[in-house]
Amino acid sequence: AIKKSDRTMFKVMAVLIVGAILCATWIGTVLVIVLIIFLVPKIVEEYLEIKKVVEEVKNGNLTYKIPVNEDAKGVRGEFARLASDINDISMASNIAIQNELKSQRLKTELISNVSHDLKTPLTSMVSYIDLLKKEGLDSPNAPEYLDIIDMKTERLKNLTENLFEAAKASSGAIPVNMEAIDLSSM
Repeated sequence: AIKKSDRTMFKVMAVLIVGAILCATWIGTVLVIVLIIFLVPKIVEEYLEIKKVVEEVKNGNLTYKIPVNEDAKGVRGEFARLASDINDISMASNIAIQNELKSQRLKTELISNVSHDLKTPLTSMVSYIDLLKKEGLDSPNAPEYLDIIDMKTERLKNLTENLFEAAKASSGAIPVNMEAIDLSSM
């Protein structure tokens, strides 16, 4: 279906009809042949350039751009408009991919940092439990070791709860209650 705003088909039909009428005379036929000889290679060249870029973009090269030709008045032909639109799509896709890569790097950093933060108190707890196993609960250091284990356990518990809350917040699972506040009290 052709949209009313897309006049490309009507332009092509008009050119072909004028060409057919001109071919009714010898002079018109020569004129049409000369126009075909000079215009068709240019149009085919533009088409092949667009086709090449679409193939590049399809293969993942989102930085490849089609050179867009404009005349002195800034008027562009149908192929130039199509080339510009393909360039815009390619650029938008490239930006989206870059944002996704950045997001993946941030997630990896977050996982690494969280892993380190959880491992630190856990390592300390394991060490003090090993000391208690060696020295026994009757050791004079046992109460101190138990206090450290208790402190590290609490720290690990808080880190785990914070991680869980952060995961809920990023997934949108935390309900938000909108209410008016008095800014002057803040």
